[in-house]
Amino acid sequence: MLLESELEGIISRQRELEMGKALGQPRALDFNDSLLDSHVLDISGVRRCGKSTVMRQRMLGGDAPWFYVNFESPLLTQFEMRDTLRLDSLIAKSGACRLFFDEIDQFRGWENYVRQKLDEGFHLCISGSNASLLEGELGTKLTGRHISKELFPFSYAEYLAFCGGRPGPETTSAYIRDGGFPRFLQTREEVVLQELFDDIVYRDVIVHNHIRDTAALRELAAWLVENPACRFTASKLLKPLGVAGTSTLTQWCDWLEKAYLFFFVPVFSDSAKARLLNPRKVYCVDTGLEWAVSSRRIPNDGARFENLVYLALRRTARDISYFDADGDCDFIVRRRHAVTAAVQACIRLTDESRDREIEGLLKAMDACSLPVGTIVTESQRDILDFGSRRIEILPFWQWTQTGA
Repeated sequence: MLLESELEGIISRQRELEMGKALGQPRALDFNDSLLDSHVLDISGVRRCGKSTVMRQRMLGGDAPWFYVNFESPLLTQFEMRDTLRLDSLIAKSGACRLFFDEIDQFRGWENYVRQKLDEGFHLCISGSNASLLEGELGTKLTGRHISKELFPFSYAEYLAFCGGRPGPETTSAYIRDGGFPRFLQTREEVVLQELFDDIVYRDVIVHNHIRDTAALRELAAWLVENPACRFTASKLLKPLGVAGTSTLTQWCDWLEKAYLFFFVPVFSDSAKARLLNPRKVYCVDTGLEWAVSSRRIPNDGARFENLVYLALRRTARDISYFDADGDCDFIVRRRHAVTAAVQACIRLTDESRDREIEGLLKAMDACSLPVGTIVTESQRDILDFGSRRIEILPFWQWTQTGA
């Protein structure tokens, strides 16, 4: 239990620190602020991608008084539900009508507290580093009363705005190498990304989910980060990792994905069983992180470029799969249950790869009744007509400007 004076000192210091920081790179969340009269804004995303910066921009960008708490502070590790009575007292003294709770899932029972403050008429913005932020009880308590926004490391456009530079092959190549984590782009020290990877694996996966076999989980994360765009099944990793059952590895992958460290893409199929039994493809949340952490140090430009294209798609779509039926297509995108795009990622089309990439894309287009397909490259562009079907070959920098 915390004394009110102790809690007040911690929160006052956090407020001072926030007010002394720069506003940082603007990040658009794209929603109507008037909804906060009746809805909670919840921001989730990988650790250190800029969630606290977005909160700061919203806090300092308005005129109404605000109240901020970062529950990830080591000084608040003992914070519990009964301490909310003292927190309520401090909020009342502040006169704030806007509440900002950073990394709120660090204390038990926060779901009830958020609902209570919403019912009391406060505007609330909460954040967490896990996609399960609104699963379970809070999902029930706030059904229809929350606005969920995911935040990722900088997009290509945000990268250009942050680092300077013009859209083109050169900055595309730099973006593949650097990724989009703001702190790394400021320092250019790979240790920043290496320590971040370790923090995510330990704090957001091992500790968050009470995993006992920490060595095997770390080995799994290391294998995944070294094999971007690779197809894999849990059963093939059982023996190398020394894990007893596929259900354990499947659960670990789910937790790694909820921590936004990796994404696992299923095969395109209307059959749930087929999606479950077929290999999945793995992608890392950031190509810079992937390069800094991997022990191989063997460039795999094609795989990293495919990872980059996936991340561009994932920022606007959740339902992404790969096509594998007498031909391969990297990405099939669904929005609102309708297939909207078929995309190949090929860093450079060569005489060897050209026919294979085109054939796989055409078969995916036929299967999905799409008149247009896209091949994303680093610098090449063209338009190919096949009767009623058309393939657009676009460089990454141009493709991202089309709203991909």
